Amino acid sequence: MKFAFTIARRFMLGGKGAGPSQLTGWISIIGLATGTFALIVILAILNGFEERVTNRVVGFEGDLRITAVDDEVNLTKVLDAVLRDQYVVDALNYQERKGLISSSSQDQRLVTFKAIPIDRFKKFYDIRIDEYKEKSDERSVYVGQVLARRLNVGVGDEINLMSPIDHSGNVGLPRRFSGTIAGIFHAEVLDVDDRVIFIPLQLGEKLFTRKKGLDGIDVRLQDLEKADELKRYFRRILPGGISIKSWADLNSSLFNAMRMERLGTMAVLSLIVLVACFNLMSTLVLVTYQKIREIGILRTLGTTARRIQSIILIQGIMIGGIGAVVGIAASLLLVAVQNQFGLFPLPEEIYFIDKLPMVFKAVDLMAVICISFVFILISSAVASSRTLKINPKEAVYLEK
Repeated sequence: MKFAFTIARRFMLGGKGAGPSQLTGWISIIGLATGTFALIVILAILNGFEERVTNRVVGFEGDLRITAVDDEVNLTKVLDAVLRDQYVVDALNYQERKGLISSSSQDQRLVTFKAIPIDRFKKFYDIRIDEYKEKSDERSVYVGQVLARRLNVGVGDEINLMSPIDHSGNVGLPRRFSGTIAGIFHAEVLDVDDRVIFIPLQLGEKLFTRKKGLDGIDVRLQDLEKADELKRYFRRILPGGISIKSWADLNSSLFNAMRMERLGTMAVLSLIVLVACFNLMSTLVLVTYQKIREIGILRTLGTTARRIQSIILIQGIMIGGIGAVVGIAASLLLVAVQNQFGLFPLPEEIYFIDKLPMVFKAVDLMAVICISFVFILISSAVASSRTLKINPKEAVYLEK
């Protein structure tokens, strides 16, 4: 192995005066560096946005959600059992219904009412609240920033709430209940700011007259990463007739889309590495024919054809390895610098963050290393196999 490595190093890029093979060799190194650099940087950006979306989704919905499948289930008793569990930090009961909201100017919007213990809104949900009143009462409601702009309302303004499903009215119009805007939140995810408002449970009881009880329970866990494991645990210890879903289950379509986006991105960017490996293959073939006399001499001196093949194979791994290592090192440096100094800013009013998010994951690094190594190994093996066809006697007398 030491012999093959020494010869491979001397043959590196064709050696002195190699000409075309040296040029194509450097192009291979640059191509591999570019491919691995792009893969890690883009995956870090996708990780950053995915983490941001996950945090916002979990902040708005909780780690687990328990809902009743059977009408006979008493969710109040389930809530008491959940709050006593050692793995639970907090739990919040709620009712939910589609309805109408209107302002004093008679602007109306179809929204989702979520009735909760309103005094615990700011404590339980991790949602940014731009404006709010210090104290909440039985008429306090929280609306999203986009919805507040559409209705042209602010903190302290009166709004009307209607639930057409529950109140048909004498003349075909639903009964109205008034509320006071106690806060304007900014969820920073999906269209939550435009379609969900939080109201007190007491107001929900007046609005949702056809509801018999609670709709569900949002649960905060001590460890978010164990949400799926604790979901199975709660199914064992809690009574039947309930459905338990994690934050990932509630937003499965969103996270599946992000997962497919990652796979598609890796597949497309891997083509850069593949093209660079085609160039690496041509470099190794050129080196083989430029050094064919030297190869013939080595064969005449007793070097086996397999050993000659391993020389070219090692050379390909060395050239490809240099490019891959340079690209990986440069990308990791860029991720670290971006996280520390924020070299690439973003318009906060559009993305809700002031700099491009980058999150490095070891699994992405291993995936990039494996992809690069497999492509480099295959291209080097294909190129080195041509050495098996060289006739030692003809190679010694061959004019280059």
